[in-house]
Amino acid sequence: MSASASHANAATTELLDLSALQRIRAIRSERWVSYPRVQKTLQILEQILDHPRTTRMPSIAIFGDSGMGKTMLMQKFCTDHPPGVDAETERHRTPVLALQMTSRPESVASMLKSLTHLVRLIIRARASSMPNAPH
Repeated sequence: MSASASHANAATTELLDLSALQRIRAIRSERWVSYPRVQKTLQILEQILDHPRTTRMPSIAIFGDSGMGKTMLMQKFCTDHPPGVDAETERHRTPVLALQMTSRPESVASMLKSLTHLVRLIIRARASSMPNAPH
């Protein structure tokens, strides 16, 4: 590390060996920046995800002004908890279902209608995959 870059961390000093175009691309790329409020939100999301199944499951609505990081938070949580197959039951599992809602009332109504349809499809699929399930 040169004396002029001694203050930088390892990831930053690695960029110094790249071409100017590669450094610009790296600077413009999205990156996760953690801070106390987002860490608290992730903890709450983890608690909700780990909650045992009950009739009234807890949920959370995350809202805020544009550009505050809501979408990145959602993407990080979805990436941290991807769909897969449960090793014990061998059933497909989607631990996180994330939805983005618009603030326009007519779009919200349309989205809720689509969500209701999606939930019905999921319930039917689960019922048909369960042994001795009524159809």
